[in-house]
Amino acid sequence: MKPGANISLGPAARFYAPLIFLFALSLLVARAPGGGIGFVAGLAAGLTVVVHMLVFGAAAARRALPPTLARIVLVAGFLAAVAGAGAPNMRFAPQVLEAGLFLTTFAGFALALSVLVGRVPALRDEEY
Repeated sequence: MKPGANISLGPAARFYAPLIFLFALSLLVARAPGGGIGFVAGLAAGLTVVVHMLVFGAAAARRALPPTLARIVLVAGFLAAVAGAGAPNMRFAPQVLEAGLFLTTFAGFALALSVLVGRVPALRDEEY
């Protein structure tokens, strides 16, 4: 979307994106671990990237969550998931596993969306 193309969509996205992310975090914290809630919360957190990318463009989304940072979060989430699943006798193993699933899903979703939007000409920030 071109800057200034819609005067109400930008402020609405700035208002609702943090609320969507807080909803994802509340899902992760409030639900009991073990039901795959980390995956669901990661998908909900990925919606913030979708909203940001659709409203402000692919370049703005890459500036907000750089691919390097997303890869670091992906690796940290993977290591947390492996640690939670590999040490079931650890005191907080289910919580660590769900947090790892959350981080892995969120970062993987953001990276996949970044690649897809970079490939689709209609969604790039180019002038036609």
